[in-house]
Amino acid sequence: MGVELSLRVDINTLIASVFASAAMASAHAAAVSAPAPPSVVAGTMRPAAEGLHPPGVKGLHLAGTGSGFFIGPDRVLTNFHVAGSCKALTVGNNREGQEADAELVVGEAGVDLAVLSTTGAGETSALFDTDASMETGAHLAIVGYPAFGRPVLDAQLEQASVMDSDAAGDRRFYSFIGAVRGGNSGGPVLDENGAVVGVVTAKINTPAMYRKTGILIKDIGFAIPNSTVFDFLRRNSIAFEQNKRAANLAPAQILQMAHGFVRQIGCWK
Repeated sequence: MGVELSLRVDINTLIASVFASAAMASAHAAAVSAPAPPSVVAGTMRPAAEGLHPPGVKGLHLAGTGSGFFIGPDRVLTNFHVAGSCKALTVGNNREGQEADAELVVGEAGVDLAVLSTTGAGETSALFDTDASMETGAHLAIVGYPAFGRPVLDAQLEQASVMDSDAAGDRRFYSFIGAVRGGNSGGPVLDENGAVVGVVTAKINTPAMYRKTGILIKDIGFAIPNSTVFDFLRRNSIAFEQNKRAANLAPAQILQMAHGFVRQIGCWK
């Protein structure tokens, strides 16, 4: 039987040996893995409504889903691996399953980021935390659309915490403790003020790591730090908003706020 990994393990060694598996997964793949429901605050899980797909996906099939979030009135940030290879894209509305067509504006595989344009509208735009410091153990929340073997129309929240002491630094990724499931890719990592401090990109590959080390490692995710996100947005002349909030929020409050800007991304082929 494997031994639970403690925080004393060198996460950089883990990344170098077996980095991660992509967090985006198709509904079929998610059903096979049958992940457990989230242990903390979650949105409503309801059957998907039929006949709500936009005209741009006619004749195509849904190949996978991910998450994304509005950073402007018609701009959605997500991962390149969520959107980069799709023939068509959709953005959900976080309510009854209605979707809007979307197009890839810019994407860079090297940083795993992409921006979409959409006719759908977010109720609000996410605000980014520009403070370059996050302490180890600081409370975080990941919000997105994890797959549980059936469609999820409301964004879900999973509590997390900072694993790296230099989580806001210039490295390509930082690690956090929290469950990342298929469909979470591209969703925001939020601090206790509800501000974006990163973008979910991957999770530790638990089976591969166990085969390699004999150690059971789970619930470790990886995020793209804001420094990388800001560089990507600025070199592509895409505007974003900085955090103006100061008060700490409870998880339920963070989720309620995030429902205004977090959306499910559909990849159609």
